[in-house]
Amino acid sequence: MKETAFSGEIFVRKAFRSFFLPSLLSCMGLAVGGLADCIFVGNVVGMTGLTALNIGQPVYMLFNTISYSLSIGGSIRYSAALSGGKTEEGNRIFANVLGIALCVYLVLCSLGLLFLPQVLTFLGAGVPGTEVWTNCESVVRAQLMLVPLMFCQGPFYYFINSDNNPKLAGVALLTSNTLDIVFNYIFVVLLRLGPAGSVYSTGVGAAVMICISLTHILGKKGCLRFAAARPDWRGLAKSFRMGFATSVQYVYQFITILVCNHLLMSLTGDLGVAVFGIVFNVALLASSAYDAVSMALQPMVSTFNGERNNGNIRDSLQEAFRVTTAVSVFLTAVLLLFPQQVCFAFGLRGAAELAAGTGAVRIYAAGILFSGVNMLMTYYYQALEKESMSFMLFTLRNFVFFLSFSLLFGRAGIGVFWWIYPATETATLLVMILYNRKKRSWTYLKPDDGNVYTAFLYSGTADLGCVEREVDAYMEQRGASHQQTYYVSMMVEEVCGVILSKAFHAQDGYIQLTIVPQEDGDITLHLRDNAKEFNPFALNTDGISLERETGLDAIGIKVIKTRAKDFFYRRYAGFNTLVVRI
Repeated sequence: MKETAFSGEIFVRKAFRSFFLPSLLSCMGLAVGGLADCIFVGNVVGMTGLTALNIGQPVYMLFNTISYSLSIGGSIRYSAALSGGKTEEGNRIFANVLGIALCVYLVLCSLGLLFLPQVLTFLGAGVPGTEVWTNCESVVRAQLMLVPLMFCQGPFYYFINSDNNPKLAGVALLTSNTLDIVFNYIFVVLLRLGPAGSVYSTGVGAAVMICISLTHILGKKGCLRFAAARPDWRGLAKSFRMGFATSVQYVYQFITILVCNHLLMSLTGDLGVAVFGIVFNVALLASSAYDAVSMALQPMVSTFNGERNNGNIRDSLQEAFRVTTAVSVFLTAVLLLFPQQVCFAFGLRGAAELAAGTGAVRIYAAGILFSGVNMLMTYYYQALEKESMSFMLFTLRNFVFFLSFSLLFGRAGIGVFWWIYPATETATLLVMILYNRKKRSWTYLKPDDGNVYTAFLYSGTADLGCVEREVDAYMEQRGASHQQTYYVSMMVEEVCGVILSKAFHAQDGYIQLTIVPQEDGDITLHLRDNAKEFNPFALNTDGISLERETGLDAIGIKVIKTRAKDFFYRRYAGFNTLVVRI
């Protein structure tokens, strides 16, 4: 138990921080970019501009669904492929996601521009020729023209993040968001291009983000490469299905925003839609923080799940819960203490406008903590490939409960309407509690059946002889052949010995060893250590000479390289990871 806790401290918390901080900067930057759209448009154009942006939101939701479904699901499959050393398969997944997504964008945008008046009527832009219609038309046309560029960011971000470069992915997206804000000011405030200027600025940021992302692929900083690949419709469907469990929120938001916009226009006109846009963007800010937690959690859970390492999965989830709670407390305090300032920043000035906005923001703040828990667990179940569970939670939270409470509370008036947010989060959490209690599990991890061997070694006290004896007993218990047992034992002795003797110098060294049996009878060994970049299989085995007694420490490595079916090394989340299949 002490070793397990220490393993979590060394290999989970440090890795979580390395993923979370860049993800937080990029996600918050994305949310701030969205807030900047509303702030600049609201202060320059007024409520009509805010209304146009909110009416155009369903267009973003449609393409978000496609982009995030393919990107999230594809990156999870990419992480799983790399954890097994299958780099070519991972690159084929990336090629299919990027290529087919781009083709779908071009087709849908062409159709949207061709039937633009019908699209605007469907979105609820009002009567042609009015100020609201004119602003909505400029926004939607700009969106459809730039979608192929803007929504190619998703595959680049998620795949580079999963390719052990969350810092570059975060910097690329943060740069995109920063430029979005800067050019938002230029286009909307200085050049007076109206609400469409906020879309143009997003396009500028997206172009720069993609250019930065290309430096990772073309510079060969990881395993991710452009590859010629035939369309893999079955694999693409699997990626979409895995990602859709969480990306389905955008489909639901597409529907609920349409319903709420029509409902609020009938209740209060422009004011209700404008306040709804403010609350929606504040909700996006909170969601972006939880997205950052989830984006740090997902690649770790996917990797540990491939290793059947339940202990590290639980440690990852606990760390994510701690961060989620801290974020929720902070956001709740800010929104409860400064709601009027939030509304003022979006351009609301009159007493009636501020009163409506302040009440809505405070009511929304009441459900923030529950929102964080719901989002975290949904992404966790997705990383475990429990798509049905993840899909159920997203469906309840973003569609069934939200739409039901919208229609119910809308009848009671605008003051009651905003309680849809805390009511939806509370109801979703209650369903999850009851469902998990029935299933008698929160984590849904496979029980330890003794088929997986794990060991945790400290460089100062490591007893390789003891570990070898345990491995021999483990292999014998599994009924392995003498030859396979011999090579597995040699792998542990030689590779762990080289790491302990050559990789660690002044620092304390830790190695985590996991042995996982495969269905075809092979054995996969996973090694993770906290040394500086060190690949045991990169040792020079050409200089081995028994006569001159040179390179003797690499003899075992050479034997393993010739006998192993596959071996794969990469630097991942600040650690050296090695996968060997025997």
